[in-house]
Order: sequence, then structure tokens, then C-alpha cells
Amino acid sequence: MPPEPKPKRASKRKKPRTLGSTGRGTPYIWLRGERIGTDGIERGGVWIVMHKGEQISSTGCGPDESDRALEALAEYRASLHKPQTLKNQPAHKVAIADVISRYLDAKKGKVARFEEVAQRAVVLLEWWGDRTLSDIDSVTCAQYVASRVGTPWKSHARLGSGKDGKPARRGHSRPVKARVVTEGGARRELEDLRAAVNLAISDGLTREMVKVTLPEKSQGRERWLTKAEAARLVLHAWRKVEVQKGHETDKLCARHVARFILVGLRTGTRSGAICSASFIPEIGKPWVELKEEGGQRVAIFHRKALGKTEARNKKYPTVRLPDRLVAHLWRWHHVLGQRYVVEWRGKPVGTTQRAFSNLVHELGLGDDVVRHTLRHTAATWGMQEGVDVWELAGYLGMSVEVLERRYGHHSPAHMEGARAAMDGRGRKRRTG
Repeated sequence: MPPEPKPKRASKRKKPRTLGSTGRGTPYIWLRGERIGTDGIERGGVWIVMHKGEQISSTGCGPDESDRALEALAEYRASLHKPQTLKNQPAHKVAIADVISRYLDAKKGKVARFEEVAQRAVVLLEWWGDRTLSDIDSVTCAQYVASRVGTPWKSHARLGSGKDGKPARRGHSRPVKARVVTEGGARRELEDLRAAVNLAISDGLTREMVKVTLPEKSQGRERWLTKAEAARLVLHAWRKVEVQKGHETDKLCARHVARFILVGLRTGTRSGAICSASFIPEIGKPWVELKEEGGQRVAIFHRKALGKTEARNKKYPTVRLPDRLVAHLWRWHHVLGQRYVVEWRGKPVGTTQRAFSNLVHELGLGDDVVRHTLRHTAATWGMQEGVDVWELAGYLGMSVEVLERRYGHHSPAHMEGARAAMDGRGRKRRTG
């Protein structure tokens, strides 16, 4: 009898072999697989910059380092356009590609997430790269927005998705939707273009004024959590167990997210500062100082990362934390031995975005609940408790104007004088 055929193994989802390809003749990166060199040494896979069918250079990045490889691709694309050395030129002689290249050089090493700036620069160059500053006006800016809205985000390629924007699941319990560019996303890209143009004007590359027209700013999020919703979210994160092959295990997989939620609700701190905060001073990280004063335990949150410069539009004030949160922080560090406020396997958690969205989906709270909702909730609760506006603004790191405009209506004293006057209970005018 002939031998029985071996059962076929289930094929795994293949990762993309090329990234950043936008059309024929444009540079992209190609994942060269493992191979044995002419010297007989085995070498691992690496991303290679490709242009016009030739291997330009190795990025030095492995298969799982596509973010850094895309950054190298952006630098190569920018290097194709040599910045002008002449200054005081008319706008029609200054290439937008040169302007964006100068902007990338100015930002490198000075911004926290340079790879995101580089990725947006790649997108801008695809549309504006062969144009000059004289081509920038309200009509072309509107055309750019129209060309971007509804197209797939290129970040899906870094998540193991195809160029068509269909996302991979990668452990999500929440069904993942294909992310497309919104008008707000196109506006963010044009903001980078505006910054690049303003830098070129301030450096004297052109003697003409060029204005980048932005679409209207989208309405800010207004969703906040009630006390009951917040309690459900923390409790669910604390009790959630890992599921493997459809069966629950005894592994508690989301307690780090419960700690993240608790700190976010009690401090109103941005998610990035919470996820990287340490109990011990470290260069480049915020830290929580635990000490005793007069027999009382105290926690002081130094939210600005050590050695970092505070951004003009994002304040990270140092604050003294509430006593109920101090008790938790003290136990996490001194009893459980945590080095970081939110850690996973002894290291600071990179991000809680996916785990948080899974919890929200499992509780049915809606897609409008995101991590930044915790900051909205802290501000809303503070206004509802009647906290002084100046104190609350300082504690949260907001301006008083933003706090009053977005959250003022939650205060019980909001427009109380006007309400009393309309009720006929205002101060009576003296007639004699």
C-alpha cells in the first residue's frame, strides 16, 4: 500500500516582504531572508533599501524592527533631494522636497517620536515632492486633504498588514477595523508641512510669504466615565484571565492595565508619562518619589521626564498625589517590588493601547472610550467636586482657559450668578 500523505501544516500569516512602496520607481524597503554568506557565516533577515530595482543599502534592522527600517527609508528619500544653499529665492525656485528635508534634519534627535515625523514626511513627499513653494495655496491644500481622506493608514504595514490596509488581529479580542485617514489625520500632516515652510522662511530660503491652509479642527472628545463605569473597568482588568486556544487559564493578564487606569483616573496624567514612570530616578523617564513626612507616607509625581525639555503645548507639572493612591503606590514598590509604576515582566510597559481597547470592548463601553478618556474623566470629576479652577488646571497641567471652556459646565457653580438673575433672585437695584 502506498504511504499515507502527511497532513499539511496550517500556514501561518506571512509578514509583508516589502514596505513603503508607493508606486513604480519610488524607493522602498525589502525584507531579505536568512542566508549563508560567501564566507560560510549564517546571517539573519534584514530590511534593505531598494530603489529602481537595485539594493541601495542595508538598514541594519531585523525583521521585527520595521519601524526603524521605515525611518531609514524616510532619510534615504529625503537625501535624494539636496537642500538648496542659495537663499532669498522666489517661491517658485524652492522645492518643497528641500524644505521637508531641512525640517527633518532640524527635528532629528529633538522630538520624542521622530519615526512618526519621518513617516508623515514620506507621505507628504509622495504628493508634494515634485512641487515648489509657489504651488502651496488653499486649493492645493484642499486637494491634498481630499486625496488623503479615506485611504488606508500606512502604519498598518508595520502591524503586519498588507498595503490595502486590512489589519491583522495580533491577539485582539476586539474586532479590528481597517484604519483609514480622516480629515484630522490629513490636518496633522499639513501641520508638519506648515512647520517646514515656516522654518524655511525663517531661515531665509525664500523672500515670499507662503501660507499652508489647514482644514477645520475636529471637535475634541467629550466622553468621560461615571464612577460606576470606572469601577467596572478597574475590576474587570484586575480579574481578567488569559485565554489560550479558547480555554481560560489561571494567568491574570491585565493587572498592569488596572494600575494604569487607577493612576490615570486619580492624576489625570497623559498615558505616555504613566507607562514610562519609574519609582527610581532614571534619565529620560518620569518618576514617583515615595517618602515619609511627619510619619505620613507621601508620593510626589515628577511627571516631566528627567533630562527632557517640556513641550510648549504640553505641561507636566510636579504634583503631590492623593493619599488613597499613595497607599497603592507604596505597596506596589515596597511590597511587590515593582521598579516601575506600570510594568510587565519587570520592565516598563511600552503601551497599554491594545489591552485597554480590549477591556473597553469586553465591557461594551463603546469605541469613544480611549486611554485619553481617563484624563477627561479626571478633569470632569474635579469640576463636579467644585475644585478651584486654578488649582485643578495646575494639577492636571492644563491652561485655565482650556479647563473652563471644555469642562466648566460640569461645575455646580457654572454660571450660577446668571442663573440666579434669570430666576429673579439677583441683587435688587436700590431706588432711593
